[in-house]
Amino acid sequence: MTINEKISQIKKTIEEIKNITKNLSNETILESKIEKMRNEILMLKKGIGESIDELDEILGDEDARS
Repeated sequence: MTINEKISQIKKTIEEIKNITKNLSNETILESKIEKMRNEILMLKKGIGESIDELDEILGDEDARS
């Protein structure tokens, strides 16, 4: 997954959180879904960080060859 795809997924998840908070009245279900989405955001954030690290390594290798 590219960085743009990961960012897009984060935006989608945030929108889902907003929609859930508007539409749900059952607090337990709401808390459960928010926690699940929070975990998804954390996983995406970690993936983006790893992608950036990989990109830095690639670019570093390219600079060293130049």
